[in-house]
Amino acid sequence: MDTNRLQTQAERFLTELKRSPQTVSAYRADLRHLTGWLRETGHLLNGSGLDAYFAAHSQWAPSTRNRKQTALERFYRWALQRDLLDRDPTLHLERPSLPPPHPRGLRREEVERIFAEIPAEQARDALLFRLVFETGLRIGEALGVHVQDLDLTRGDEHLTVLGKGSRKRTVLLDDPRLVNALRRYLHGLGYTHGPLFQATKNGRGGPLRYQSVQERWQGYTERAGVTCTLHQLRHSHATELVNGGVSLATIRKRLGHQHIQTTLRYAEVSDSTADAELRRWRRTQG
Repeated sequence: MDTNRLQTQAERFLTELKRSPQTVSAYRADLRHLTGWLRETGHLLNGSGLDAYFAAHSQWAPSTRNRKQTALERFYRWALQRDLLDRDPTLHLERPSLPPPHPRGLRREEVERIFAEIPAEQARDALLFRLVFETGLRIGEALGVHVQDLDLTRGDEHLTVLGKGSRKRTVLLDDPRLVNALRRYLHGLGYTHGPLFQATKNGRGGPLRYQSVQERWQGYTERAGVTCTLHQLRHSHATELVNGGVSLATIRKRLGHQHIQTTLRYAEVSDSTADAELRRWRRTQG
C-alpha cells in the first residue's frame, strides 16, 4: 500500500471507527504523521519501516508511543479484514512499559452530589456507598462485612474487615454521620448475624452482588452528572487523608495495602496543602 492509498484508506477507517470524537481526532493525527514520515523518508509500510519510524522518534514518552501504536494496530487490523493488506506489520512491535496511573480521587462536594441522588428509602445503598467513601474500603470488602463485624461502642466505633490475602484489619469509624447512619440501619434490621448488606429482590434476602451494586451506583452518578467509579470512592478517601496531612504509614494501614509502594501512588498532594505545610515548617524555623 503506497502512501497515497494509505491516506485514503486511513480516512475510510476513521469514518467507520466507533469511538469518541477526541479519539478519532487523535488517531487521524497519528496516521497522518506516519503517512507524512513515510513519504518524506521513502520507507515502506512494513515491519522494518515501522521500526525505523519509532526509532526516529525515540524521544516520545511511553504513553505517546503507546497511543500511536494502538492507532496503527487498529488501522492495520481493519485493513486486513478488508483484504487491503496481506500481513500485519505491527505484530512484532513491543508495547512500551507504562507506569501505573495515578489514582484520581474526586472532591467531596462531587461525591456528595451523587449521594444526594440516592432516594431516602434506599437506606442500604446510601449506607454502603458512604461506608466505602468514609473508610476507603474496597467494594468487595464492604459487601463482605457482617453485622457481627461491627463494634459501635461509643467513642471506639470500628469494624473488622477481611481484606486481600485473607488479611484482617480493624478500620476506625471516625465519621459521625456514618456512625449514626449505621446505628439507624442496624436498628431497622430484622437480624443480628449475617451480611450487613443483603439483597431484597423478590422479598428474599441473600448476599448483595457486585453487579447489582455497580448498576445502582452507575444510575446515581448519571443522574448527578458526575463521572465516578465505585473504586474512585476509595481513591477519594485516600486523597482526602493525604491532603489532610495523615501519614502514609497510617493510610497504608487504613486501606489495607500490603506494600507501601501502593500507598505512595496517593502521595500527590494539592498545591494548597503543600503550601500550608511549607508555611508551618517555615514558622518553626523562625
